[in-house]
Amino acid sequence: MARCVWLFFVLLTLALVVGCSKGESPENEVFAVSDLAHKKVGVIKGTTAEAYAMELGKGSMDMKLESYPSLKDMVEPLLQGELDAILSDDVPAKVLVDSDPSLRILDEALKEESYAGVIAKEKWGLLDSVNVALIQMRATGVYDSIVRSYIGGNAKYRVPLGPANGPVLKVATYAKFPPFVYYNEKKELVGSDVEIVRYVADYLERPLEIIDMDFGKIIDAVRDGQADLGFAAFSVTEERKQLIDFTDNYATSRIVVVVRSGKTKSFFQGIKDSLFGK
Repeated sequence: MARCVWLFFVLLTLALVVGCSKGESPENEVFAVSDLAHKKVGVIKGTTAEAYAMELGKGSMDMKLESYPSLKDMVEPLLQGELDAILSDDVPAKVLVDSDPSLRILDEALKEESYAGVIAKEKWGLLDSVNVALIQMRATGVYDSIVRSYIGGNAKYRVPLGPANGPVLKVATYAKFPPFVYYNEKKELVGSDVEIVRYVADYLERPLEIIDMDFGKIIDAVRDGQADLGFAAFSVTEERKQLIDFTDNYATSRIVVVVRSGKTKSFFQGIKDSLFGK
């Protein structure tokens, strides 16, 4: 009994210290895309969200952009008022917001877009084979199983890999973009894009090697032959088409605006996050 009382007071003290050190988040001032004008906005470096924000910034919007390596890295700056908003693809943004009530997504989206894999130009044979694999993946229901598992599911579905021959299929990705690509608690590389790549490799009957690298380096790696394909929730844009070819689209997305909700975590959730991390 004495040990339980001691543990309670330790946790209470820790919660008070954490609460006092972080302070209250400032009120949200962004309620629509138009409110982003002259605001401090966080983006992941090298993404289309960054590109769209830079394009909007050339006009009257004039946003003050700050680039970060991952979505998670922007949460604390947003809550502390160092940022006014975050721009992100809608699926990873929803995963983030569902786990943190102090954040919310605006109803109005900044942009709608499609996802596809990237491949070096004039690799027609490989491109056709990958596209056939993507069509078969949808027709057999495998894609639906992947989506159900990794977007709102238990993230346990794995595409089986059969016998493999021939050269290794090297796929470049960026592993800080859940639920598309990320490391789980076992330090395994998982995600919906990982399972799509596994399906493609199995269809081609080639051994698979997934290479984790900075998002901004993937296209160059594919163009230089360091990787055969790039899969990391790549948005299809005309600018990228000048550099590489895209596979068929396999998903659609929106770029959304994440802001402070004004809500706070529960007492015990705050303790848990302080002790064990988010």
